[in-house]
Amino acid sequence: MSAIQQPAAARFGQPRSLRLNVGIALMGLSLTAPGCSPQGDPVDNAQNVAAPAANSADATPRVTTLDNRVGNQIADKRRTLIADAISALQESYTALDLMAAGNADKAVAALARATGKLDIVLAADPELALAPVDVRVATHDVIATPADVKQLRDQAEAALDDGRLQDARRLIAGMASELVISTVNIPLASYPAAIKQAAALIHADRTAQARAMLETALATLVVQDTIIPLPLARAEALLALAQPLAEKAQRNADETARLQRLLADARLQIELAQSLGYATRDDLDALSDELKVIEDKTQSAGSGPRLFDRIKALFSQASRQANTPPQP
Repeated sequence: MSAIQQPAAARFGQPRSLRLNVGIALMGLSLTAPGCSPQGDPVDNAQNVAAPAANSADATPRVTTLDNRVGNQIADKRRTLIADAISALQESYTALDLMAAGNADKAVAALARATGKLDIVLAADPELALAPVDVRVATHDVIATPADVKQLRDQAEAALDDGRLQDARRLIAGMASELVISTVNIPLASYPAAIKQAAALIHADRTAQARAMLETALATLVVQDTIIPLPLARAEALLALAQPLAEKAQRNADETARLQRLLADARLQIELAQSLGYATRDDLDALSDELKVIEDKTQSAGSGPRLFDRIKALFSQASRQANTPPQP
């Protein structure tokens, strides 16, 4: 999946073991995203904002399917982290604290250690442009129906037409349903030179300028965001549960009813993705049309093999579009 890249707008806190506890609930579904420390220790006792509906027989498998998919993406990002780069960043923050405390000699030593760590990173991969040092996860979710979102969109568009930009901004401020995995990177083309220059300034007894130099370097950390649209992720998880039922040649009445519920819930999530504007209109229309094909072919006791092959590819395309940077 592609990522949206942006410079860090402000100083990041000193890297710590990431203790993640994320929960969301929407329309009977809940998600808990596990987080790990740089050593890979799982977070214990993660809690949901709300539990799945108690009367939903499908709730637990839906949650498990979605949890696994999101958890795998977070784990993939964590595996890219570079320990020596993390140490270099920690030493940079240590140097700032030491300068603030008036201990210039120890600040220079910390910057020297940071420089050595980054030299190791570059020696291992001279072509590396960005060294990943942290992964952070944030969830934004809206509890609303597609009709609710459309109503807000109409109100925001009316406000824009009337020149009331701030009213429109407030109306749509919470209109997101996504999980954002942010990877924080050290830019290796500029950061090592900046900390060497900061050390030289300390040697020249220009500590204030050295602090400013290091603060500026830390502000150049690059954040790459990977966006997972939750309505699309939920729809895909629902269809993964529906597939074996749809391909079953002889379903009983309960299985047929469950299949129809799963498909109806998936359609609702795709409609929510459409109303929130994730991916392109063509991509989402294609998903909706392909789901209609599956619904038609599985009416009553109907079944068929390979019904879900095309819709899986369409989900991948829609997710890529959701991570395409907006054009100016």
